[in-house]
Amino acid sequence: MSRSRARQSIDSDLTFGGRLAAAFASLLFAVPLMGLLWLLLNSQIAPISDSALPLSYLVGAIVGFAILSFAFPRFAPNVFGWLCDLLMRLARWLW
Repeated sequence: MSRSRARQSIDSDLTFGGRLAAAFASLLFAVPLMGLLWLLLNSQIAPISDSALPLSYLVGAIVGFAILSFAFPRFAPNVFGWLCDLLMRLARWLW
């Protein structure tokens, strides 16, 4: 009696290469999006507090998104979509 083992299909997002691809793709979106948010926050905070947010906050946000998208490959597209919608709503409201 030989039992043949059915091979389970592996989701490509859950492989190491898929996770690296997700982290790299998140950088393509995180750098400009976090840069825009950082500039927007600095333009609103700097006149009030006489100091701007340090550049390390921007780098920390970008690295954080890369780590989160490596750990949760389907997380980044949802968050970036939500952030883009938020920026568009803010742009319509401010201008």
